[in-house]
Amino acid sequence: MDHLFTVASLAELRDVMPGSAQSAFVLGHSRPGDGGGGMFYWNSSSRNPDDNGMVVAASDNDNKDGRWSRVDSGPLDIRWFGASPTQDATQAIQATLAAAGRGGEVRIPAGAFHVSRPLEIPQGVHLVGTGLLSELHYSGPARTGCLRVSGEPKTISLAISRLNILVLTEEAYGVDLSGMSYSRFDHITVHLRQPNTSGFYGPGNTQSPYYNVFTACHVAGTADYTQNGCIGFNFTFDQPEQMQSANANQVYGGHISTCQVAVHCLGVGNVFHGQVIESSDIGYQFDLCPARKKTVQRGSVNDVVGCYTEHVRIPIQQKHADAFVTAQLAYVTGYERVFEAKSTRNCIVLSPHFGRLPQSRSLFERRIDVLEPAKTP
Repeated sequence: MDHLFTVASLAELRDVMPGSAQSAFVLGHSRPGDGGGGMFYWNSSSRNPDDNGMVVAASDNDNKDGRWSRVDSGPLDIRWFGASPTQDATQAIQATLAAAGRGGEVRIPAGAFHVSRPLEIPQGVHLVGTGLLSELHYSGPARTGCLRVSGEPKTISLAISRLNILVLTEEAYGVDLSGMSYSRFDHITVHLRQPNTSGFYGPGNTQSPYYNVFTACHVAGTADYTQNGCIGFNFTFDQPEQMQSANANQVYGGHISTCQVAVHCLGVGNVFHGQVIESSDIGYQFDLCPARKKTVQRGSVNDVVGCYTEHVRIPIQQKHADAFVTAQLAYVTGYERVFEAKSTRNCIVLSPHFGRLPQSRSLFERRIDVLEPAKTP
């Protein structure tokens, strides 16, 4: 029969004499009740590095065999590595993501966790919160995202869901999509608290961001949406070639408000289903990557299906004649012009306001009259 030690923190666990017990219950990571505690067992053959969360070495045992190892087979909690709403949680969250390795799940509990540099997510990891109360407050450098891929941005598949991200630095992003392909983004809300920021930022690199799926992802900009420079989905061009953008992504639902541009898209084959856009200057803005404007073969095609706009000055804007658009809008109100185009060639934009006001007429004014069958004499 083994004696069970109970200790207050991981620091106290390190002071337990190796071999004096086979198991220990820890009340908290740094103090009892902080959510970072749990059951540990003594693995006498282990020499795994001490990561201050899953593996703990005895104070005088760093170069010897034997480690305390956490007993848990479920998702990893960032509090196990010392994350706390009372201090910068960047290092602790990054350590949790690293421990998840390939294919693990990392959970962010309810609370406001402060992040001061990009969090790098490894291949196959699922980062998940509890919903509206799981918050990441990002104050990292400009032109960086709170969440990005680990390593060189190539083709990395991952999942992010049920999180709130607050962007607190001008010219920063909520999620940097560089290197993310075949990935899932579900129930994410990005609050842009500074001008010239983006919710989802996606330049292309011939491998990504491709084939991603976004469901119920929301973005809210700052108050003055006529000139705040905020963009909800920013599918922009790469640097320095300026040839590639985000291609073949699917966006389902979600709400974008108070952004100067709700969706800025330079890619090909992206489909936007059932989004709601309110209080924005431009709804969907389609253009070509700068270098593609100089090529002989150029052009892009993207689709808008069943989307709703309210108090959006121009719901659809075409910035280049070869940025082709196919759109069917569910409802449009409070606008100046439904479709502002360089050229309507190869574009189809359908609005539900057939003939009510001159500015609400669609490009193709069609009406199908359903006739009653002839009555039998």
